[in-house]
Amino acid sequence: MNILFHTIAIEPERWTPKRVSRPLIEILGPVAEAGFRELEIYEPHLGAEATSSAIREALQANGQMPVILSSYLNLNPAITTDAEAEEGIEQIARRVDFYGFGKVRLFAGGKLQPDDRAGIAGFVGRVQRMADRVPGAAVLLETHDGSLADDPRAVVDAVEAIDRPNVALLFQPTFFTDHDAIIEQYRLQRPHIRHLHLQNRNPDLSFAPMESGIVPWRELFALGAGESDATLEFVPAAICSPADFDLQASLAQAVSELAAIKRILG
Repeated sequence: MNILFHTIAIEPERWTPKRVSRPLIEILGPVAEAGFRELEIYEPHLGAEATSSAIREALQANGQMPVILSSYLNLNPAITTDAEAEEGIEQIARRVDFYGFGKVRLFAGGKLQPDDRAGIAGFVGRVQRMADRVPGAAVLLETHDGSLADDPRAVVDAVEAIDRPNVALLFQPTFFTDHDAIIEQYRLQRPHIRHLHLQNRNPDLSFAPMESGIVPWRELFALGAGESDATLEFVPAAICSPADFDLQASLAQAVSELAAIKRILG
């Protein structure tokens, strides 16, 4: 398993309207010093412009590779117009070409209901358009709740309907508190999974260290999840208010979490 680092993990404004606390260029150096060279990049960290020579140069200077573009383009037809979807797809394609991303992560249609046949058909067509626009990159639909992934079978059916070799799933448990459902979800989706998001939770859904949370990662790895590449998505120390955020403490915990993942993998 090759393990990437997600820049959202050290973004304390991730769930606020501000979304970004400091420019990506300012955090790349500390992330590199902590030993993380392959990255999944939280799209807001790239700024409003589709491309930035300064960001690309900073990545190169730090010896870092932007592997996954973690995009927030919503391809649910009920949320995004055709014009907005097309504009978003073109911007993602420009970023893929400019920075060299090999993968694009998308939600499986934010707020798309598993019984919305017309919406799913529109979503399938839009993902096909995305996949055809970036044929050299994988398009990964994340099994995040609040989307088509709320029904594990429905999101599998969508991937099969999209029928593009570069479209697959990015697995995380859709619902964290049901052990058996997590195992069943993984077994069902495994043929389409090409990447994992690694995080863990406590029973109250607060973030937990990888070795002490309720998600049965050891069992998932034994079932074959460890054969996929993955991203360390969140670290508990960084889940705090922006005023309480400590970059160095968060990166130190990220390093310890990486070691924990390797222990779980055995």
